[in-house]
Amino acid sequence: MTKRKKNYNEKAPYLVKKARVKNDRPMCPKCSKCLNKDFCNHRRNLKLMNKCPDCHNCSDNEHCDKFYISEQYSVTIVVGVDEETGETIRKKFTGATQNEAIYKSEQFKKDNPGGLKSKPNKEKISPMTIEGITLEFMKQKNNNGTNNDNTYRTYSEILKRVKRNSGSWFDKKIDKISRKDVEDFLNYEREKGYAQNTLRKDYQLLKQAFGIAKERKFIEEDYFAGYYGIKMPQSIIKTEKVKSFNIEDFKKLLIYLYSPDFKYSHRDEYLIAIHCGLRIGEVLGLKKQDVDLENGLLHIKRTTTLDKQGHTILGDRTKTPSGERDIVLTELTQPVLEHAIKNMKPNENDLLFCNKKGNVFTDSTLNDCLKRICKFIGIEDNAHNHKLRHSYSTNSYSVGIDYKVMEETLGHSDIRQTMDTYTDLPIETQRKELQKYVDSVKMLLGDSINEYTKEEKSLNP
Repeated sequence: MTKRKKNYNEKAPYLVKKARVKNDRPMCPKCSKCLNKDFCNHRRNLKLMNKCPDCHNCSDNEHCDKFYISEQYSVTIVVGVDEETGETIRKKFTGATQNEAIYKSEQFKKDNPGGLKSKPNKEKISPMTIEGITLEFMKQKNNNGTNNDNTYRTYSEILKRVKRNSGSWFDKKIDKISRKDVEDFLNYEREKGYAQNTLRKDYQLLKQAFGIAKERKFIEEDYFAGYYGIKMPQSIIKTEKVKSFNIEDFKKLLIYLYSPDFKYSHRDEYLIAIHCGLRIGEVLGLKKQDVDLENGLLHIKRTTTLDKQGHTILGDRTKTPSGERDIVLTELTQPVLEHAIKNMKPNENDLLFCNKKGNVFTDSTLNDCLKRICKFIGIEDNAHNHKLRHSYSTNSYSVGIDYKVMEETLGHSDIRQTMDTYTDLPIETQRKELQKYVDSVKMLLGDSINEYTKEEKSLNP
């Protein structure tokens, strides 16, 4: 007896994972034992978690704190032949059970008795839409090297957010979009409580798309141009300025970093960031050949960055052109770098700092470690990597280091950025500086300055 051949291809059940809405469970046992959390950005990136072999194959729905896990069945059937190419057209059907998947496939055949005559293509993005204009611009900048993969990924995330928050108008051709559509969208994001930085990015993406459309004559009016152009909305939430560690916490952190009882990792990385004012990505991108002990210089040539998939990689340049610089080594920084060279792990990129596999550390690895250190030594203020750089700038200003030296060391192109963004003036420093003005006035007026207080006393005996 011959076995009847099925006209569909049955697949074994596979796991389907959907993100959990509530964060009401402790970390799952498998993740808590994982030694490669850098891969998924310490479980912050769910897409990368699902690509991790251990997480992807895990079916422990009872203990998983990130996903709802269920089984899914699928069958694939032939649904027609493309008349132009002669290629077989196949379609996959899924269901909670195998019978459900088979039922869906049989129902499709009943609804399409003649089969499909051409392959259903994914809807193409029109080059005259905001999405089409932006994607083309992003690819052009990425291909000619103006923007790196991390910038491309950032643009992609902004585009996804704008598309998600906008209405049906987003998919229209740009000449069919009204000014009110754009204004309503920006007001919606503002009322939703988005931070000023997020509003700025979304606004600039739309402004850029309309500017390109105007140049290409896709539209007659650019809603963002001119005196009456659409202006950037202001967030309803207050923007908190990033602050440095206060002097007591900074002293406490330094004492522990230099202590023989230090029990955490990344001591050298933190000390270099503190004493050189480097971005943490610049520290992690240092190579052995960047340390010039003979001339007492540290060459800053690159930083870590992210690729299009969100993985941390070693970049080939600094964050900005002015970020490529030489920093003079001091009696604080040279011993740290010598220790780092002596203890560096062998790796193909000759990195001073790398993980066990020879790959660059992620920013979040050092950020999480810094938080644990600060908690251990009793620093209650919110700690993060960039606070080390801010502390360097603030302390440099407080002791009177020349502005130009600070600008060069921090890798800024404009001293205003150094002073406005990175420098928090302690009250004592402000008092000390203002006292210089008081002393100059006293020197100018002499004893006559006391006549005001004498007159005040006579009026109020």
